[in-house]
Amino acid sequence: MSGRFERFESLSEDRRRAVVDAAVEVFGGDDYACASTADIARRAGVSKSQLFFYFKNKRDLYLYVLTAVTRRVADAVVDERWYQIDDFFEIMRYAATRKAALVRLSPRIMDFFVRAFYPGHRDVSGVLDAFMTDSVPIMVRTYLGHVHWERFREDVDPMRVVRMLVWCGDGYLHERLRGGGAFDMGEMLSEFLVWLDWLKRATYKGEYL
Repeated sequence: MSGRFERFESLSEDRRRAVVDAAVEVFGGDDYACASTADIARRAGVSKSQLFFYFKNKRDLYLYVLTAVTRRVADAVVDERWYQIDDFFEIMRYAATRKAALVRLSPRIMDFFVRAFYPGHRDVSGVLDAFMTDSVPIMVRTYLGHVHWERFREDVDPMRVVRMLVWCGDGYLHERLRGGGAFDMGEMLSEFLVWLDWLKRATYKGEYL
């Protein structure tokens, strides 16, 4: 985390988690512009003035929470078993299954990330666009260094496959939001596993199918 959040980081884990959880709930339940910092403070059990003692403004709080929740999801997904899986599609299957289990326990996390994909507000839209763009290569460098990329055919760029999976997920969310339908994590997981099977057959060398 940035040094500007040092005062907040010095709090106990329980107090930090209370603030982050409250912010996830409020930002996940409403558009950024309408989300109330007073409501976040109340849910976290602190005063609004205390909240802004730790965060310069609403934007700073939002971006801190985005980073904290992204890290929380990574910590829940990447465990010892993760590094025992060296096949790209199997590790994507493992990640999707673990994320789905986390969302079932904490559904507001998915609400928060869905709204982060479509922020709309000028305060955060540019930063979030960059965050989403940069997160893919960072994820590959940080968590997929042990994958056997040579299993892909020579005419396939693995990074394009990674991005296609991101686009598939983005497209699914966009369709659900545009249609006004309720988000179903189980349904999305089922679809994602189908996409994985299709892409594996389309991009892997025959001996690895």
